[in-house]
Amino acid sequence: MLNKSAETAKAVAFLTALVGRGTALELGCGNGHIALPLAEEGPHVHGLDNSTRMLSLLAEKDKHRSVSTHLGDMSTFNLGRRFDLVYCVNDSYTHMLSVEDQLSCLHSVVSSLEDNGHFVIHLSYPNTSDLPGIGVHGDQRTTVVHVDGRRTMVRFARHDRNNQIFTLQDLWITPQGMRTLPSKLRYVYPSELALLTRIVGLELVERWSDWERRRFDASSLRHVSVYRKVDLFKPSYAQRAA
Repeated sequence: MLNKSAETAKAVAFLTALVGRGTALELGCGNGHIALPLAEEGPHVHGLDNSTRMLSLLAEKDKHRSVSTHLGDMSTFNLGRRFDLVYCVNDSYTHMLSVEDQLSCLHSVVSSLEDNGHFVIHLSYPNTSDLPGIGVHGDQRTTVVHVDGRRTMVRFARHDRNNQIFTLQDLWITPQGMRTLPSKLRYVYPSELALLTRIVGLELVERWSDWERRRFDASSLRHVSVYRKVDLFKPSYAQRAA
């Protein structure tokens, strides 16, 4: 598995380079594993999440009250102010289970961005290659995600390819016992994201395969995409350059 602390440091460095000491909003901030270290770098960070439990965990860790938290739904939000940076990382965007909600989220992002602000989204590239949908079990997959001397994680997945939804059940096996973590995700292809962002008035500035700005290509498993607001009534930079 990825070294989470190292990945967090890389993500924070990437986001800090965009926001500086401005204002940032994290969508789906959870317990603050990105928002808190980002706030330590200087920007004023806000976090939005629909879980009171996650926001309580963030508050417990936030000894200096460096992150302003908001309880709400990322599919439709208005915090009454605009930000230099809005970001959504670690597949949080895919927890919205319809294209309507995902599009509505992007509309809210545009409304919440300063005119020169940026939107960063961090997503996995959908892996459906071993879920052909043929036969009794063709829409299901079992994967050993992690094994070490202390614990094992097995993921059970079911694929609804018509709606682009994975229903997941993660099983953690440890010496202390077993626990499960259910989730449901609607994956998004980069080409689909290109259309959704264009509809709301976001223009792609750069796309990388990771936080270290490695090139995004056909072998990439994830992508970090950076957008900026554009005037829908003016030609985009790409159109002007054509």
